[in-house]
Amino acid sequence: LSGVGPTTAKTLEKLGLRTLGDMLTYYPRRYNDFSQMKPINRLVFGEEVSIIGTVWEAHLRKIRGGQATLLRVILSDSTGTIECSWFNQPWLAEKFRPGEQIVVSGKVNQYLGRLVMQPADWEPLDRQLLHTGRIVPVYSLTEGVTAKTLRERMNLVVNQWAPRVPDPLPEAMRQRAGLIDYPTALKQIHFPDDQKSLAAARARLAFDELFRLQFAAL
Repeated sequence: LSGVGPTTAKTLEKLGLRTLGDMLTYYPRRYNDFSQMKPINRLVFGEEVSIIGTVWEAHLRKIRGGQATLLRVILSDSTGTIECSWFNQPWLAEKFRPGEQIVVSGKVNQYLGRLVMQPADWEPLDRQLLHTGRIVPVYSLTEGVTAKTLRERMNLVVNQWAPRVPDPLPEAMRQRAGLIDYPTALKQIHFPDDQKSLAAARARLAFDELFRLQFAAL
């Protein structure tokens, strides 16, 4: 793989990635759907949503007599501001630097008459991928491997090698089961064009997994 020397290869091996085949089947653990992001001023109480915001300020304080901690982070975009809170995660305080853009996903709640957010997950914003307007894969990482670098290498592998992988299922079987072909499933599970394509890829790969189990049992 272009750009992967002995040192990088050793680092990727920590993730179980030793071959191009390993990379093709190293599926994302989740996705950031940048095409469905919402500005802060359009948030609605009770919805699960993702936003892109700039860290305005972050404050860590002790609560409940010093038995717990509360991290308050104020995020802003061009439409407004919102407060995000993390309980008993004091180590996160050093992660939020004023002026840094991040992606936050979670539930919109209400506190003292104003909307606040209970983050389920967050990560630094990858500027290069933001403007593609696509569903962005998020992979499990290890020390020495950044999200951006792994995505770029995955994209290279998927584009070059997924189309060359033979499909183990005959076309007639795929048509009867309403399944997409295997190379397309590999491409769409890593870099889906939309939610429908992602669902089709998941259905195909799930079918293959169950088919192998049934075949082995028989």
